[in-house]
Amino acid sequence: MERRCPVALDPLGADIHAEGSRIRAQGPVARVELPGGVMAWSVTDYAVARDILSDHRFSKDGRRHFDAFVTGEVSEDFPLIGWVLMENMTTAYGADHTRLRKPCAQAFTPRRVEALRPAVEAITAELLDELAGLPPGEPVDLKSRFAHPLPARAICDLFGVPAESRADMLRGGEVNVDTSITPEEAAANVERWHREMLDFVDSKRRTPGDDLTSDLVAAQRADASLLSDDELVGTLHIMLATGTEPVKNLIANAVLALLTHPDQLALVREGKATWQDVIHETLRVEAPVAHLPFRFPVEDVEIGGVTIAKGEPVLVNYAAIGRDPALHGEDADRFDLTRADKEHLSFGHAVYRCIGKPLALLEAEVALSALFERFPHLGLAVPAEEIAPQGTFIMNGVAELPVLLDARPRTMKAAVVAEPGAAWELRDVPVPEPGPGQVLIRVRASGICHNDVWLTDGHFPFPPFEPVVVGHEAAGDVVAVGPGVTHRRPGDRVGATWVQGTCGRCDYCALNLPLTGQSGMNCAAPVMSGLTVPGHHAEYIAVLADSTVLLPDGVSYEQAAPMLCAGYTSWSALRAADPKPHERVAVLGIGGLGHLAVQFSHACGFDTVAITRSPDKHDLARRLGASTVVSDGAELAAAGGADVVLVTGTSYEAATDALQGLRPNGRLVLATIDPEGSFSIGPSSPVWAQRQQIIGATHNGLEHLTEALRMVAEGKVNPMIEVFPKERIAEAVASAAKSEVRFRAVVAY
Repeated sequence: MERRCPVALDPLGADIHAEGSRIRAQGPVARVELPGGVMAWSVTDYAVARDILSDHRFSKDGRRHFDAFVTGEVSEDFPLIGWVLMENMTTAYGADHTRLRKPCAQAFTPRRVEALRPAVEAITAELLDELAGLPPGEPVDLKSRFAHPLPARAICDLFGVPAESRADMLRGGEVNVDTSITPEEAAANVERWHREMLDFVDSKRRTPGDDLTSDLVAAQRADASLLSDDELVGTLHIMLATGTEPVKNLIANAVLALLTHPDQLALVREGKATWQDVIHETLRVEAPVAHLPFRFPVEDVEIGGVTIAKGEPVLVNYAAIGRDPALHGEDADRFDLTRADKEHLSFGHAVYRCIGKPLALLEAEVALSALFERFPHLGLAVPAEEIAPQGTFIMNGVAELPVLLDARPRTMKAAVVAEPGAAWELRDVPVPEPGPGQVLIRVRASGICHNDVWLTDGHFPFPPFEPVVVGHEAAGDVVAVGPGVTHRRPGDRVGATWVQGTCGRCDYCALNLPLTGQSGMNCAAPVMSGLTVPGHHAEYIAVLADSTVLLPDGVSYEQAAPMLCAGYTSWSALRAADPKPHERVAVLGIGGLGHLAVQFSHACGFDTVAITRSPDKHDLARRLGASTVVSDGAELAAAGGADVVLVTGTSYEAATDALQGLRPNGRLVLATIDPEGSFSIGPSSPVWAQRQQIIGATHNGLEHLTEALRMVAEGKVNPMIEVFPKERIAEAVASAAKSEVRFRAVVAY
């Protein structure tokens, strides 16, 4: 193999991934130069690293197998001497490793770790409460205020370290991974750290407690051959350090990855990815331990195309291994929660696999899920490129993680209509504050209803508020709740509807009827989105919490939006008709409502007829579930008629015509508005003799909306939509007004 110049490792770890790429370019195992001029090997290849981690020919005991140290060529002024002198399970070899691992391993079984969940959740909740109590709007270092104290407190509680001693006892581990310190500082840290641990062990001998340190002391007392004092202290060194530092980086790295990849965070919030996906993709692409010292071959070993001589130090480059293109492809550097293979070695492998893995995974899952639920509008306080690395090549983390707990902007984009007939245009307007009983929703998608178009065209009274923002089909995330709201919380995925509430005092409200579309049309002072209060075509909306519904898992915001009016109306219309199992249902108008009504009817098992004058919709109507397609009432009658006719189009003339095909005892349900026409029953229409009914139907109770959304989640109904970015909202409105959208225009915010 061609000999190349070794890569001198940057003690400050300014760009560990670029450095890892340079090392990989020289082969799966390549020469590197350590601080102090010591030559070593770095492993960047996943397959080779896995082999080395499970190969009994590689020892971690530098006191015995680091030949240059044993012969005195490398002395105790080596800057990384702490990694050579430690005596614990991770630096032991063979039978000694097994002996030292056993006393702690039983404490970290999945069952015992799961029993720690309440304690981890309590620590997390307390830390989040402290964050919530900080002055609003000020940047917070999430690393020092959350990512570090959470695992530190958990591991110190487990080993019985008193609160007043924790900072001192953890400092040794923090200094030990700092590759920028001088040899003198490294030696002093090892000596001080060792002395502090000995004092701590002596305190447990005098006053044992219900903790793992006391258990280790008791085990040593029962069998002196199990652990020497130095080995007991070394065990505490490694358990406290590895129980804190890597988990701290894992949490901070995951938060940073999500905040810089909002599309990936959205996958989690939409239920399309899990927190375990986040954790393992972070462990892969941003391994919390970057370049771990040391392994030493106990004989010459040929591996990865090179021969590593007996006693030469080897570092496992976990940061590079997780990004190995041989395993993860050319996009291995990309953070992608949907990646099928998230394989990594960040917890080690084989006999040296980290025994604290179950606890680390638990802590990360509890921390991340609780953090983003408590602060759903978390954001970086500085540009990502200004966040400095930790300052070491051993660890992969950040020096600080400055965030804003509520990074919501003070202004937002909203679609404003200046006057009747004016085009919709995006403007900057203030973000609303949720009042009593309200929630603030970060809108992700909002549907365009024909009522929105008619309203702004002047067919209905122009809204009295300023600026005029219309719309009533918003789906998004709750980001804040107002006073008195207990059934919604930040992070909830919700849909918001047209009628938010009523006055509660008028004659209609005295009937104490459910909140429906009827309520909005009959209450003396209703709260109606886009009519009496600002509507939903904005990045943020404040609405009454009682008018929201939780979105089922698996239903996207874009799918949900048209269901909040079109789907809600068409399903309510079918429910209002109350068809019997043997009856036949006809849907008049295969548009925004009609294409959904056909699917609802078919999903419920009814023989369904589609009535449309558009020949190009015939095949589609059959694919949606119609067994028969006709063009008008006469053809419906010729085809045997229908017991229910759902009028979902905007022509009342066509609705009158459809009466020709309505069977005796049939019901014609008017589910839409014709702003320019009227429904009429002519003298020759035998409605009275046939005992037929004309039923008006609109949104008919939130339970009906919940049912409709559930049918989408189950795959029985699929809203057909065309999605427009908010910057093209004027185009979306124009297309909807000309019925050029098949079948519902949805604006993404």
